[in-house]
Amino acid sequence: MTDHNEPSASSALPAIGGSEVKKLGYSLYLRIPDDRMECSCSYVPHEQGSMITRDELTAFMKQYNVREGIDQQAFDDFVVRAAGGQQQVDVLLASGAAPVAGTDEYISLSVQSSAVVQSGTDEATNVDMHIVQTFINVSSGDEIGRIIPAGTGTPGRNIMGLPVPPQPGKPMNVKIGKNIRTEENGTLLIAAATGRFCQSAGEISVEEEYVVKGDVNFRIGSINFKGIVEVRGDVMDNFDITASKGLTVTGNIGVCNIVSDGDVTFCGMDGQDKASIVCGGTLRANFIHDVTIECAGDVIVGVEIHNCTIRTLGRIAVDKGAISGGSYIARGGIEAKKLGSAASIHTKLQAGVDYHDVEELESLFAALAESQGKAKQSQSLSEIAELRKTSAELTDRIMAIRSKADAVANAKINVKSALYENVQLILGSITEEIKEQKDGPLSVIENSIEGGLRFMSMTSLDVKATDIELAFVREQKIALRK
Repeated sequence: MTDHNEPSASSALPAIGGSEVKKLGYSLYLRIPDDRMECSCSYVPHEQGSMITRDELTAFMKQYNVREGIDQQAFDDFVVRAAGGQQQVDVLLASGAAPVAGTDEYISLSVQSSAVVQSGTDEATNVDMHIVQTFINVSSGDEIGRIIPAGTGTPGRNIMGLPVPPQPGKPMNVKIGKNIRTEENGTLLIAAATGRFCQSAGEISVEEEYVVKGDVNFRIGSINFKGIVEVRGDVMDNFDITASKGLTVTGNIGVCNIVSDGDVTFCGMDGQDKASIVCGGTLRANFIHDVTIECAGDVIVGVEIHNCTIRTLGRIAVDKGAISGGSYIARGGIEAKKLGSAASIHTKLQAGVDYHDVEELESLFAALAESQGKAKQSQSLSEIAELRKTSAELTDRIMAIRSKADAVANAKINVKSALYENVQLILGSITEEIKEQKDGPLSVIENSIEGGLRFMSMTSLDVKATDIELAFVREQKIALRK
């Protein structure tokens, strides 16, 4: 503390704390912290002498360079109370402007989660409890986000008018991991592969594979992942999986919907006529029951396929067991140990066609029948002419599909052991239902010479039906020349 009889503008400033002035009528104490960010004043009136005036308080504050941030209302109130002989303790008369710290460096993401987990207690809210996780999916070339640099902050000013420097923001302690490249001087993050954007242990990366070390259940939830998914367990009922690059399941799959642009491999699946698979590659399994499947590649099964609907642009092949019940279209041919069953369960098999063409032909034939039916019933010549024109266009489209050349197609069905009755075979333009069991091994192709189907010694599906039939045609021509 420093004693003064009169405040002096030339007096030295106190290094820390504050200063006290004593006069006949009062004692005044001015407290200024080391950071010079505020000024508080205490006042003690004496029994004799005059009270402090506005000018005296102003001069005392100027003596200690209190020039900015003065709270005029607090100053006026202080003077009024002092004049009234009121003691006052630590009244804040001036405050500096505190600096604003800079923001820390961070990543502003451009990508969004692929699924939103809903929450709430409203009974009217439809909450899918099978959606547990969210994935930030990215494709190669996608902008992941930008690194926003640390801010410098905004300076403050103390009560003496001097600048107070701000605390700058902190840099991120993040490593740029695999499958992420940077552009624009390292501030723009670009995915170098398709997968999941991850932030873990101070590193960011794009992971192309998602591994579930157990079952897919309520703990894991349904999966929507742009990459390869590996499940080292089973997939429980109603947990759907979308895996753009491929899916491998060590165990079995329940009543689920599976979608992948790549290969799909699993042990077995019992879909109970409520499950589906869309596969953009090759599908491999030990058994498949009651599942609807659309596949771009081969469907290769170890034991059996039962009561399924399968459409594939490749082959359907069952090594050890049967294809029984259901409907099957395979552009690359069909092969199994047994076709149908001893119980004569109806089984429909079609080989050598693109299932898309089959579906379009069904639609065209339905439209043609409708057009022809309307033409028969119409009484208007102009309407009949228009309907005949429509029928001609539909017929031309049907003929174009039927005559389309397909280098991959193989209208051939192989049976290693037994072809049971009540199995319907469709090869080329021939549809035939088996009336009595035929024992294998045998191959079935269209008989272009005599009509109907040709049953012959079994050859590999690598041997095309067209090549086999061409050989028969050549043999017949040679025989006719003799």
